[in-house]
Amino acid sequence: MAQNSTGIKELSQKPVITCNMVKDPQSNLDFKTTIDGTNDASTLKWKSPSLMIVFDDGDINSAMHHLLGSLHNPFEEGSVATIVIQESVLDQFVGRVAEHFKELPSKVAKHPNYIRTLAKIKELKAKVVTAADKEKVPANVSPVLVYDFIQNYLGDGPTGVITLHTFRTPKEVVQIIGTETLSYSTVSVWNEKLACSFELVSLLKPEICLINCFKVDLQPIQEAFDSNRNDVCLVKSYHYESIVLNSKRRIIVFPVGTIFAN
Repeated sequence: MAQNSTGIKELSQKPVITCNMVKDPQSNLDFKTTIDGTNDASTLKWKSPSLMIVFDDGDINSAMHHLLGSLHNPFEEGSVATIVIQESVLDQFVGRVAEHFKELPSKVAKHPNYIRTLAKIKELKAKVVTAADKEKVPANVSPVLVYDFIQNYLGDGPTGVITLHTFRTPKEVVQIIGTETLSYSTVSVWNEKLACSFELVSLLKPEICLINCFKVDLQPIQEAFDSNRNDVCLVKSYHYESIVLNSKRRIIVFPVGTIFAN
């Protein structure tokens, strides 16, 4: 695919994870894993999977932070199942994420779904991203990003890996997500252009739309949403809306600072 006309945007060389890089204090990076039920794959279903969309002008460091949490906790409720990254920052984004891969907790690495997914990836000869340091984190216990496959191709139910796609324009995002059969509960968009983000989420299916944040407490706007009522509120530096976009009731949340970046 052709590069963005503006060329590759240089990312900061500072470490990915520092306290002041994280916009959302309500979610922190914790590599412990919580898996309900047993290791019987027949009892394990997707638990509110999330979609993440990263634009080249978005908060790359915070997006990486939250993606790493999902990569190390793939069976946790609300974890990212699919990420779509703007092509101009793909290589740098993926390279820096891989540098921070740690060995998966044994409950994940030994989970039958994850093991079957690794076998399926090998069978499909899929392009993947695993830990940059192969000696420290072998491929069979590494978080995994899988290029250009939808989740259903990799297995039934949660696979323990995250699928990755690239885009050049917002229109391509809609086309790419249209090929996924997985029902996402939430979409998080990392983009400094607020109007563009609103337009994009209006064309996607998830009812919960988070802009430049992740796993935010929805209680302040939940009652209005459940009552099918338009409402706006500002709570703990987050802007909440219950609004109808493209004939569908949605929750929109973003940090108040995003307003001034539009």
